[in-house]
Amino acid sequence: MRLIKEKLSNESLAKRIFCLTCIFVIVFIGFTILSYYLLPEGLLKGKTSGSAWNNSDNTLILAAQIFAWNSLSVIVIMFASLFGKKKECEKNYLSLGYFVFVLLIGLNAVILGTWSFSIEVTNITLMDRMIGIFDIVHRAGILEMIGQLFITCSLAKIGIVLTNGMNTCTKKIKAVHLNKQEIIVFVMGIFLMMIAAIIESGAINSL
Repeated sequence: MRLIKEKLSNESLAKRIFCLTCIFVIVFIGFTILSYYLLPEGLLKGKTSGSAWNNSDNTLILAAQIFAWNSLSVIVIMFASLFGKKKECEKNYLSLGYFVFVLLIGLNAVILGTWSFSIEVTNITLMDRMIGIFDIVHRAGILEMIGQLFITCSLAKIGIVLTNGMNTCTKKIKAVHLNKQEIIVFVMGIFLMMIAAIIESGAINSL
């Protein structure tokens, strides 16, 4: 666990991305399999999406609706990233944005494992579900999650409320800044989420 914390709080953005990607794969696959076998089918259906609105027949308008809904996760990640903590023996602060990301990935995995999508889709086997997430032409989930991963890693060093053991210090909001690499990766994350929204809107309107 200490090694994982060191990698996630490392100054190197590449190391943070690599470590979080490994965690993402383990958590997503593990939760999908467990929820498939242990939880009821359709457990979260209608409880985790913005399906309450009226979906537009216009693909671009629907894409904007989906992107706006998915952007709520980005806002939560950004807010959580303003907080960091570490033990007194540790060198760097660990962003709380990571915990939000892992929670989101776990939720997505349970949705896939229990087949709890808001739209009516044909039920398929566990293996087909796992393989299907890589069909980025028709399914947007993997692109959206990678986008969230990039955003989480790029914001991992913006903490202004920092807890060191029992002590907490705060910085001014103007102290928040990203370096060039972090800005590029953040923009890439937003772009991937936009593409995911377009793909999802096209899939919905083709039903």
